[in-house]
Amino acid sequence: MPCKTEQSISNSLETNTRMLPFMPYLLQDLWALGSSVEIILDVVGQLKLPSETKVLDLACGKGAVSIQIASKFGFRVTGIDAMEPFLREAIQKSEEHKVSNLCEFIEDDILNYTLNKHNYDVVILASVGGVFGSLKNTIARLRTQVKNNGCIIIDDGYLKNAEHLNRKGYEHGLNHEESIKALTSSGDELIKEINTDEVSIDINEEYTALIKKRGEELIVSNPEMKAEIDNYIRGQEEECRFLGDEIGGALWLLRKRE
Repeated sequence: MPCKTEQSISNSLETNTRMLPFMPYLLQDLWALGSSVEIILDVVGQLKLPSETKVLDLACGKGAVSIQIASKFGFRVTGIDAMEPFLREAIQKSEEHKVSNLCEFIEDDILNYTLNKHNYDVVILASVGGVFGSLKNTIARLRTQVKNNGCIIIDDGYLKNAEHLNRKGYEHGLNHEESIKALTSSGDELIKEINTDEVSIDINEEYTALIKKRGEELIVSNPEMKAEIDNYIRGQEEECRFLGDEIGGALWLLRKRE
């Protein structure tokens, strides 16, 4: 039986535990792994934060957000992810971008790391989905990671058409109005909302094409995994269509209020 961490990683990558050893190869051409990096950078820049700002990047993947925040603003960034191959690449890229002194990457399940309270100035959760369960539970957990008046950035989405979806990973999905209620359920201030539909669609289409190409290569060297790899690629293609039709992409910026 897979451990909880393996299952958590599998869920966030929209696959099963049997495919985990192959994910670094399939995703080797992707640095940001789906998040709207430029939008996140713009939002962080608009906050006009001091140079001593400390940022927590949950499910940081290969460190695209963490490294570019450190590089552009000089902030100290801690990235948390449970995929050791991704963190190896993040460390390498932080050295290439000459910000290794500002970036710390920790191998841990974000569900475990956030059980303890922290005192960051900013916490970022981008393109992770419902790892923490409902959006209300997500914001409740994230606000324990930042100091009072700290900022919370969530790159996610809401249901455009249905009131509820019986689809794995979207069981807790809410429409736009209910999403805003959940986000502010702890009394925090919603500072900004950005529609990311167009960016998300472009990212998803580009990433799916790259994954498909690597999948075809992987099948040649691992023919016994053909059915699993084909299934994953079909799932990514279908996910792209689903997101375009059913999910409104949004980036939300909140300020924690006690």
